[in-house]
Amino acid sequence: MLVRISVRNLIEFVMRSGDIDNRFRDNARMIEGIRAHQAIHKKYGDNYKSEYSLKNTTVIEDVEFKVEGRADGLLKEKDGCVIDEIKSTTRLLTEIDGSNKLHWAQAMCYAYFYAIDNNLDTMGISLTYVSIEDYSTKIFKEYFSFEQLEKFYYDLLNEYLNFSKILAKNKVKRDNSIKKLDFPYKEYRKGQRRLAVAVYTAILDSKKLFVDAPTGIGKTISTVFPSIKSIGEDLSDKIFYLTSKNTQSKEALKSINILESQGLFIKSLSITSKEKICLNDEVKCNPVDCPFARGHFDRVNDCLKDIIDNETVMDFNTITSYAEKHRVCPFELELDISSYADFIICDYNYVFNPNTYLKRFFDEVIDRYVFLIDESHNLVERARDMYSFSFTDRRFSELASKLNKKKYKKIIKYLEQIADTFEIIYNKYGKKLYYYQENHIEEFDNKFIKLLKPLQKYLVEEREDENYDDLLNLYFDINKFLKIQEFYNKGFYSIISYDEDMDEKIFEIKCIDPSLVLADTYKNARSVVFFSATLSPMIYFTKILGAEDSLKLRLDMPFNENNFALFNREISTRYKDRNNNIVYISETINNFINSKKGNYFIFFPSYSYLEDIYGYYKSRFDDEIIIQDRFMNEKETNKFLKKFNKDSAKTAFVVLGGIFSEGIDLLGDRLIGAMIISVGMPGVSNERNLIKSHFDKKGLNGFDYAYTYPGLNKVYQAAGRVIRSNNDKGIIYLVDDRFNQYKYKNLYPKHRKNKGLKIVNEKEEFDIQAEGFWEDVIEKKEK
Repeated sequence: MLVRISVRNLIEFVMRSGDIDNRFRDNARMIEGIRAHQAIHKKYGDNYKSEYSLKNTTVIEDVEFKVEGRADGLLKEKDGCVIDEIKSTTRLLTEIDGSNKLHWAQAMCYAYFYAIDNNLDTMGISLTYVSIEDYSTKIFKEYFSFEQLEKFYYDLLNEYLNFSKILAKNKVKRDNSIKKLDFPYKEYRKGQRRLAVAVYTAILDSKKLFVDAPTGIGKTISTVFPSIKSIGEDLSDKIFYLTSKNTQSKEALKSINILESQGLFIKSLSITSKEKICLNDEVKCNPVDCPFARGHFDRVNDCLKDIIDNETVMDFNTITSYAEKHRVCPFELELDISSYADFIICDYNYVFNPNTYLKRFFDEVIDRYVFLIDESHNLVERARDMYSFSFTDRRFSELASKLNKKKYKKIIKYLEQIADTFEIIYNKYGKKLYYYQENHIEEFDNKFIKLLKPLQKYLVEEREDENYDDLLNLYFDINKFLKIQEFYNKGFYSIISYDEDMDEKIFEIKCIDPSLVLADTYKNARSVVFFSATLSPMIYFTKILGAEDSLKLRLDMPFNENNFALFNREISTRYKDRNNNIVYISETINNFINSKKGNYFIFFPSYSYLEDIYGYYKSRFDDEIIIQDRFMNEKETNKFLKKFNKDSAKTAFVVLGGIFSEGIDLLGDRLIGAMIISVGMPGVSNERNLIKSHFDKKGLNGFDYAYTYPGLNKVYQAAGRVIRSNNDKGIIYLVDDRFNQYKYKNLYPKHRKNKGLKIVNEKEEFDIQAEGFWEDVIEKKEK
């Protein structure tokens, strides 16, 4: 029986104890910690090898342990070899006594691995504490015999043995069940088999794959099934099913449940955010405010053994029930479970966000991962957001004015210096409302770092101060900013701008082109599969998502194309023409929704345009119209959708690209038509024009990258609401003269191109065409 685990996870599992305490303490910031490590590496020179990879295989009681990781450093001296473990700290070095067992434990494992590989009788271990104030060091050094290291390591494995037997037993059972597993349906839908084979082949050949597949093919089961089969064939160890919305997570869980009903045995986990899964009255992760945090690490191993031994599908309800039973933090529990799950369903953030990714998997990659990226068209804007950050001068100046001037002189000094820097930079670059450059504006960096040091002291000692939360949030935001700055490349810009309405200056790192940072993340996986119903034009998505070397698959709609009609009225909805065409747009809507009794969605390019049309429409026509509120939570959204049933005749005015454009399933007669007004282009803005300029410089059509492609993607998503199953029938009505231009028609997805566009510029034309369509549909239904 095989158990594969990292050194870090092994140590943490066996040796952890005590409370969860996420209150600010003296833990060193990661960015400065990295710099401290780099300072040590430079100090030793060529005899020092940093980030030295080591692994070991040991068998105990028929359990084969494969353990691996990276030592901070390996130093070759005249006396022998030394494993270096580096710990950065904000504490005074005189206060550190080198007694932390966890710090020694990891180094002892690495020392044992190196000793056994090189037949050494003795190994040195250097525990190096580095002050992030000035990179001064305090070193504790000891030598261990091979026998001491071997005993320590075997004691660790024996402690882990009982749990590892559970894991090994589960793995055997999992692999046997996967080998027997067949596709869960008697027949494949049109295109479904091609998709499943393409996914498996991509994993087999360690390739990336782009799949443009219309709704109804069954993308989720067709990607989940072959990826799980790859585990049984020893091609992969863990699957990450990555989503941008909660609805997609539910679909993935549904597929796992279907496969389990066919005999699959697999450990699957759906990760819920800390805010949603927290059992405490408030999200305060410390032993004072949360009973689940108090003593969490004393109880969590028993909880882990319990849930891993007894459950397969671990979702919100399962995790919270075990967390309550064992009195542990459910969020930390699900993160621990992730180390032992085979199939993880989670948000994009847990893999791609530089500030929230799952470090336990991606800092030290020891397994073979497969990334299944659902609705991957969403990854473009999500990635841009993940790698962008901004500050305003007002934030710093207002904080400086609130603090006690006598007590916090140093913090106030740096806050005011940073606020002044906004003015200096703004003046330096010509007092422009919006200035950008490709090179990073570095003037803020050192000032941020200088502010962090007194902030750390304040956050440890001044928890009762009325401004504590504001300064804590600032501390973490500066950390996020500096972390993002590490990834700064040719797709990033530094921006200094002035908001006249708010009278504030803004400094921003903006990721315009995330292709390089995403491509680097894909290296953590054996295979990456991108799939969506709207990946057209595919060349745009492969380029901007950093995956131009991908395999590509385009699939036709699996349903009868005669079940829907695609109409176009050539009215200009360009911004300059919108007010002039309100009458024509309103008449077109009225004509459409009265052509057949039923439920309709009318999609508008913006909320303000929706309101303009609604105001005129209600003054002229008697139809009942429901409009989307600007801000709707999940409960309000569900209530809105429940109004649309098979017997109702409702019309909703909604926003293109909003919550009703994607992930909404109104099957059968719950939706019989959707009108999409405009080609969906984002509004003209400095950011969009910067995107245009960036891609123009790369020899591409910047306007398309900034405006055309994102707009059409929203159109395709909205159009996809109408036909969701084989029994759905309906009309997709596009209102804009540009839809009939060659350029736009050429960009339609494959399954839309095949249909053809019917031009209906007169009411009578539409009436005849719509009546003919519905007569044909009803006639076929009766047959």
